[in-house]
Amino acid sequence: MKNIFKTFGLVLALGMGACEEVLVEDPVSLATADGYYPTPGGIEDGLRASYTTLRSFYGQQNGFFLTVTGTDIFTNGFGGIANNPHINNYSPNFLGTSGTVTNIWNNLYVGVNQCNTVVNRVEDVSGISDQRKAEIEAEARFLRGLYYFHLVQQWGDVHFSLEETSGVQTEANRTPENTIYETGILPDLEFAVANLPESASEPGRAYKAAAEGLLARVHLTRGNWAEAERLAANVINNYNFELVTPYIDLWDINNEDNSEFIWTVQFTDDPLLNGPGNSGHLYFIFDYTFNPAMVRDTENGRPFQRFLPTNYLFSLYDREMDARWNGSFKTVWYANIPGEINGQQVNPGDTAIHIVMEPVPDEVKQAAPYWIIDYKGNWIGNVSAYQEIGTNQRRNYPSLLKFLDPLRPSINETAGRRDFPVMRLAEMYLIACEAAWRQNNSSAAADYINVLRTRAALPGMEEEMQVGPGDIDLDFILEERARELIGEKHRWYDLKRTGTLLERVRQHNLDAAPNIQEMHLVRPIPQTQIDRVSNPGEFPQNPGY
Repeated sequence: MKNIFKTFGLVLALGMGACEEVLVEDPVSLATADGYYPTPGGIEDGLRASYTTLRSFYGQQNGFFLTVTGTDIFTNGFGGIANNPHINNYSPNFLGTSGTVTNIWNNLYVGVNQCNTVVNRVEDVSGISDQRKAEIEAEARFLRGLYYFHLVQQWGDVHFSLEETSGVQTEANRTPENTIYETGILPDLEFAVANLPESASEPGRAYKAAAEGLLARVHLTRGNWAEAERLAANVINNYNFELVTPYIDLWDINNEDNSEFIWTVQFTDDPLLNGPGNSGHLYFIFDYTFNPAMVRDTENGRPFQRFLPTNYLFSLYDREMDARWNGSFKTVWYANIPGEINGQQVNPGDTAIHIVMEPVPDEVKQAAPYWIIDYKGNWIGNVSAYQEIGTNQRRNYPSLLKFLDPLRPSINETAGRRDFPVMRLAEMYLIACEAAWRQNNSSAAADYINVLRTRAALPGMEEEMQVGPGDIDLDFILEERARELIGEKHRWYDLKRTGTLLERVRQHNLDAAPNIQEMHLVRPIPQTQIDRVSNPGEFPQNPGY
């Protein structure tokens, strides 16, 4: 469904709390919503438009800032400090005026309102079957459940409505988070499970397994352990998903339609249909262009250096056994121009940079015909030594490779074409593992996690990678989730869900440690929202901001 995000003129932006007029265009017929949505083509176009907002969160910088940084495994890189340091650092300057929180808030509500529009209008459509009406409603409710899940996870009690907003609305409510789950998110996803088809009609469409997987994630978040395990196990056992082996092949850009991805947000190489594109390729990579034998190219990416792995993240991998280290991180770069390194000639194709995860004597580094960047265990934010991870003002570090996009048409292109994996089979094993452990079934938890660890094992190390019931605890589960899902927009939610955000950030993210406190379990409400409501006494800012 690469063209599912094509702009449709009848998309209605959410007017909740806004005093701005929205330009509504229909260049083909100038039809009104009331005249177009009741038609089969109109409701299908409205449903397609409900997916559009996914691209404002998944694969975008703002979404990464609110889910990746400010955790135990990522802090600010050079570009993070230069562009948006306050979210990771939980500094006093992280306020409702933040463009990041405003952008995400606004776009999620645009998505909610478009879904409300489809759900409210589909029954009035003539010319399609009742079954198709139910499927359309189920797709829209799946998406609405996802949009509201992000809203309550990020902001807590938020404005809640299941009705379409078609004009200016200046009065808002702060509905308790629990109410939104019980009357919105859970019923929406249960309806989606009951009414979505068994398989997607097009890539990117919501279907039954995706709804079950998302519902499993929500039940895990809510502490409904038995239901979370049941749903995750059903996705594991009763569909045709398989873990991709070896792990690195999961991130081959030519293997996007693989057996492990349950549901992805679609991007494309067609610039007319790609919207902002998936820009994830920009943010996690080392600026290799300081090396005298390298210039920017499409294979190695355009380095924005926003997100820097913490020392704790490096410590999680047993690189002698776990293929997820080399399957997740790039540590070797090859020269793409002639150059001189340490007084020695380097030609295209020769090694230009090698990151080594142990200390190397300076005399060895200075004698090598390439940069050796080593790791001494010093806090990556304070390193100034010669060619050590974190040097060059946090530009030098292993690059997360799973979002790289070597098929971009030019070296400066930011709109990538790689699909974003919202849900994959590995997450279902992790959900089932944690849910089983929470029910005091450590044996089942070990069985689930060992499937993943078998896939993750380097050849010949499968037995050594296995764990027993006594190895399973919350720390191990969080470590395994970090190793498996790094960068995929789960971590901030994982730490919040498990009640470990404050403790783990204070222990492992030294940039954020001095500032983080209880108030930071939710984000600041955008100031534009606060300013626009006509009932400000009933719509206050989150405490502390």
